[in-house]
Amino acid sequence: MGFTPWPYAPTQQAVNDVYSFINAEGDLVAHHFQQGIPYTADTADFSSYHQSIQAEIDGRLAATASGKLMYLAIDSLNGARDDLADLWTDSGTAPRPAPWDSKGFDDPAVIAAYIEFSLTVLEKFRTAYGTLPAYFNYGTEISDLMINDPAKFSAYTVFAREVYTNIKAACPSLKMMVSIALKTPGSAEMASAQAGFTRIRDYVDVVGISTYGYAFYGHADKGNPDNLPADWLTQILMIAPGKPYGVTETGWIAENLSIPAYGLAVAGSESWQNKYLARLFDECNNQLQAELLIWFTAYDYDRLWSETLAGADLPKIWKDTGLVDEDFRERCALATWRNWLRRRH
Repeated sequence: MGFTPWPYAPTQQAVNDVYSFINAEGDLVAHHFQQGIPYTADTADFSSYHQSIQAEIDGRLAATASGKLMYLAIDSLNGARDDLADLWTDSGTAPRPAPWDSKGFDDPAVIAAYIEFSLTVLEKFRTAYGTLPAYFNYGTEISDLMINDPAKFSAYTVFAREVYTNIKAACPSLKMMVSIALKTPGSAEMASAQAGFTRIRDYVDVVGISTYGYAFYGHADKGNPDNLPADWLTQILMIAPGKPYGVTETGWIAENLSIPAYGLAVAGSESWQNKYLARLFDECNNQLQAELLIWFTAYDYDRLWSETLAGADLPKIWKDTGLVDEDFRERCALATWRNWLRRRH
């Protein structure tokens, strides 16, 4: 059980506060790198990467308390989940330059670049933290690529085979993952995910689940978790049968959500958030026997959203899903979280 270190504001104090919280309130820390891949790096030596890349990774490891399980995700897909990951540069994320902009998932150079970067980061975790991560997700929300571009997903099956085979050979104990972004059960989207997963199931040790039922499912009155479809979570048993499971990303709004551009007008409340978390724990424990559960953001991030993210629509979806609100008040779901964490120990 754990969180990502997503900050509530663009300040070092916010980063420090979040790490203090997630180190105290979970036994797992999730490190998810979405910035891209340094395709153009001269070597796979960690010290050769841009200083910003080194600082990002070093900072995360230094701030993570000892003795935690580690979940590591290095995105192979871009943010839209419809193509290769972007380029990670010294100034952040940038479009892939030529010739990388014309390469596909099955290109040997792309595969080699991803494997080299992943192995370098994994080794950095091992040497700096003292142990490898327990979990490594190389295909965050791969189901969206299955849905968005079946042809590119066909190329991705080659990528998955090579990435899994090579990283598993170097790190035999590492549990390698892809994750499925759940949507309305029985939908054409989930049928595509089920068909797609059969093509990569041999390259997956644990299936990750990404679920935000208040936003990405199609039922009415989505803010009340009582209205979730009966198989909102257990549909994964049909989509990816016969595998261990873990929730790699979830959350629930504790305030109203309105994003007209996305057609979202969802009532939210603190009590409904708590009800969702209790239901999530129950089903993960009793129906999935889930190995891990990651709640995306510990704090509401109103300041980060307004000051750094320019009040954009997309990050607003998760802005008010913290177990601590924007005024640093603990929500009642945090007590539920703590009770379940105590049951694990």
